[in-house]
Amino acid sequence: MSTPTSRYESPSNEQDLVLAWIRRARESQLTHYAMAEKLSKMERWFGVPVIIITAVVGTSVFSSITTDAISPIAKVAVGMTSIAAAVLSALQTFFKHAERAEKHRSSGARFASVRRKLEAVYARHEEENERSYVDTLRDELDRLAEDAPNVPEKEFQKIQRRELDQESHSRTFDN
Repeated sequence: MSTPTSRYESPSNEQDLVLAWIRRARESQLTHYAMAEKLSKMERWFGVPVIIITAVVGTSVFSSITTDAISPIAKVAVGMTSIAAAVLSALQTFFKHAERAEKHRSSGARFASVRRKLEAVYARHEEENERSYVDTLRDELDRLAEDAPNVPEKEFQKIQRRELDQESHSRTFDN
């Protein structure tokens, strides 16, 4: 099966290069925003149960202090619930979903900024100033790629497919 990345053709001139960078910056921007959203959802999936379970355990422990007639089964249930809360809390801390989501959000915003600059270069197309500005933007894209958190290939390809579908859809209505 052909993937969007297998259709790559090397740009033949500087305008095509800038256009390719615009497309790649947009894909990276959208992919990082999608990852940020996905990680934020995962943070909530861990966070909400931890809050609920911790509240239940706290209430159970408080009520057991005032009552001497607690059955062994209830004590085990409270203990197991407490362990579940501790495990979920530890996993939430270990996976750092919120921190990773913020890094992806930041990378998405930085890719968006570079994309807008590239679009301005593409729209102006002033040969004498363009070359040095393109070099500067290339360096900025390189730094961004180095600093950006990793995005799973599957997520990146999902965005590429969606963008290709939108391009072909808009071309259908433009004709």
